[in-house]
This record gives sequence, C-alpha cells and structure tokens, in this order.
Amino acid sequence: MTMRIKTFALSISLIVAVPVLAIVWNSLQLLNTYRNIPDTPLKPSQVIDVGDTLFRDTNDLLRYLSLPGIKQASQLVGIDIFKIKPEVLFAAKHYPELAGFDRPKRYMISFQNSAEARGTGGILGAYAIVEINRGKLEVIKASSNLGLQHLTALPIKHSDEYFELYGNNPGIWQNANLSPHFPYGAMNYLELWRLQTGEILDGFIATDPIALSYFLKAIGTVTLPDGLQIDSENVVEETLKTAYKRYEEDNMARKEFLVTIMKSTFSQLLAREFSVRKMPKALYQSILENRLLLYTTSKDTQAENEETRLAGSLNKTLDNQYRVVIQNTDASKLDYYLDREVDIETLTCAPSPTTQVTVYLKNRVVNAQDLPPYVLTRADKGKPKELVTGQHRFKVFIYGPYQSTLIGGSLGSGADGNARIGSERERPIFIEDIDLAPDASEVIVAQFRGGTGSLTSITQPLVRPEIVKIKDNC
Repeated sequence: MTMRIKTFALSISLIVAVPVLAIVWNSLQLLNTYRNIPDTPLKPSQVIDVGDTLFRDTNDLLRYLSLPGIKQASQLVGIDIFKIKPEVLFAAKHYPELAGFDRPKRYMISFQNSAEARGTGGILGAYAIVEINRGKLEVIKASSNLGLQHLTALPIKHSDEYFELYGNNPGIWQNANLSPHFPYGAMNYLELWRLQTGEILDGFIATDPIALSYFLKAIGTVTLPDGLQIDSENVVEETLKTAYKRYEEDNMARKEFLVTIMKSTFSQLLAREFSVRKMPKALYQSILENRLLLYTTSKDTQAENEETRLAGSLNKTLDNQYRVVIQNTDASKLDYYLDREVDIETLTCAPSPTTQVTVYLKNRVVNAQDLPPYVLTRADKGKPKELVTGQHRFKVFIYGPYQSTLIGGSLGSGADGNARIGSERERPIFIEDIDLAPDASEVIVAQFRGGTGSLTSITQPLVRPEIVKIKDNC
C-alpha cells in the first residue's frame, strides 16, 4: 500500500514538474535569444531570423502556459495572457524591427484627451517624439498641441466614402482621428508632421490618461516640479477635469501641465523606476480596452499588425462585429460626463440574421454652472438659440458588420432627430445627431441584416467605461 502511495505521489510530482521545467526552459531560451541579438545593426535577413526565433520561443512558452492548472494559476495575478496572444506573438516577432535593431526608429506618441471624443478615443492633447535604438528609448521632444499647423484639406488621399463622412476636417490635428480605423488617423498625423517639419517618422502610437493610470500602478507616484503628486488614483481626474478649473484663466499653463506629467512619467520609465511585476498587467489592460494602439510605416509588418487589437483596425473580413462611436461636435470637454450602454441582440437567425443595436446615453453633468467656460464650449454650427448650461452635442455612429446592410434606425424618444447613413470600409453606419442637457437621456436604435459568426463588439476608449450587453439568440 505504501509503495502504491509513493508511486502515485511520484506520478503527480512528475505531471506537475515536467511542464514547470518546460516553462522555465522555454523562458530561459527566450531570454537567451534576446540577449544574443548581435551588437551591430541587423541586416534585413537577420531581422527576420531573430524575429522568427523570438516568435517560436514565445509560442512554445505560451503552449506550456496554456496547460490546465498552470493557466489557472497565471490568471490569479489578473492576467489572462491568452486574451492578448496575437498581440504578444506579433510583438515578439517584430521586436527587432520595431525596437530599432536594424536602425534607430522614431515614433510619434499621441496622448489622447478622451474628454473630447474622437473615433479612436479622444483628440491629440499632447504628444512626444521618441527614438528607439536597439531597444533603448529616448524622448526627442514632448509638447502640447500648440504650434501644430493645420490644413484646410486632407493631408493624404482618402476614399470618397471617407470624404463623405469626414470632409476636410481631418486636416486639423484635433480631427485627424475622426475615423475609428486607427491606421487612417495615424497616416493623417504622420503626413501632417512631415508637411510641418520635413521629418518622416517610422510609426505612430496612441494612448490616453486611463491607460496612464494603469501604468502608474507599476511606475508609482510621479512628483511634479511644483510638488504636486500624480498617481494611478488621481491622474485621470487631474488631467481631464481638475486641470480645467485650476488653470481656468490660463489654458496654455494647463497644456504645459499635461506635458510636465508626460515628461515626468517618461523620466521614471527611462530610469527603470517601475515594478517589473506590475507592468505586464498595465500593458494587458491597455491593450484589451483599446487604449494602446500602434501603426508602423513598414507595409508588411503593418499588415500583420492589423490582425491584432494593437492596430485599432476596421478590418475587411467577414464577422458579426458592432461598435458605437461618439464624435464630439461642440468642442466641449463634456464627454468626461457621458454614460454609454449598448445592447446588442439578434432578432432573427440564418440564412440572413437581423440584429438590433440599442444605445443608451446620459449626460451626467451636475452643477454645470460651476464648470469652466472652456469645458462648456459650444463651437458647433447650427446650435440652438436657447442653450442649457452643460448641454452637450455629439454625433453617434453605429457600425454594423462587414458587408452587412443597415435596415433602419430611430430615436427611442420619438423625436424626429437628424439621422443619416454612411459606410466605412464596407461597414454600414447609422448616424444620429444628439444634443443632451444635463441629466438628460436619449436612446438610439438601429437594425442590421447580415453578419457571420458570433456577436462581438469593439468598445471606444472614453473616460467612462462603455457597458455592453450581448444577447445572441442564434
């Protein structure tokens, strides 16, 4: 009996030990590959070879991490790495190229102000130009959006459907990312920068204060030159709400305040003053919530990127994907107070399913009279003569699946509305113009025919989380 127990115990130990040893071995293999990248600039063939090796080692490691028990244990730290497996494998494969092991790479980073909504999140509030040389990052320039020069026409050639949706507005830096298809915005930004400075950059990255709050959990408290402390708990409110009141009489000082936070955060990152254990979770959350986006000018690499969340792409592939996009049209900063809830439900099934998208919106502004005038801006054309303080105007774009058909849409309140239809990258759009007073609500309903596969949704990264409920009856 004792022998059987010992044999059983040994078997269990081996079952656990073998995959654990495999994980350790593959981790060491992966680390060894990174460390053995040649010191001299890589040739194109070497970039591919090293990338393929990193991809293989990472894929092997993930294979062992997916084993029952080990996968559950990894989730205890709040990360289900398999939800971002395509992003992890893409980063591993293209790390030598993106991190400048062949030549130094320069990127523009946009810190989106999601209190004023745009397709990919918010307007470009501040930016940085960074250079990555053999994995080492250097900040070349950090600035607010002051000094950026606008155009009266589109910076690059876009399709007729793009022009019908957005006109020449993307020639303005704050409107360059009106489309939720991030590559369009990135290409606009890069060309605007080239036309202004003559510099050709290698790519574009976007993030926002909510993502910054995740990173500050790893970085810790950042102390500004004036002694103000910024951390994961206060960075969103400080940048997107409090700063407007603090610098009510000096908007340029507010913009400089944002740049100071950006510079101070970079300083601690470059000094490696952060928790290596907590940083992966910050990346994980930012990627899952579409708050960390990447575009590269390398055509082949970008094509692979567009199969991941990092690309923020409206892909031209058959799916059953829906998304709701808010476009601020009054230039206010009131999207900080906007609640969104989206219900997606199939009404009929094959051969041609119909799906209804219901959008619930609420303006959560209270004590609007205490908000700074800059936050309450009404720069929209055709605004009502009688306005309630804190009233907010925006457009709602409801996107259906690739190659589906818009059946129709309406306002739940029964009002006439100002609806129109559109299309972007072969996805039908129902568009409604909304003007909400403080504490007012509106409901928008749209129906679509078509779609392939299970119902899915892509959320727009704004300040308040979008609540999505999916009821797939098929």
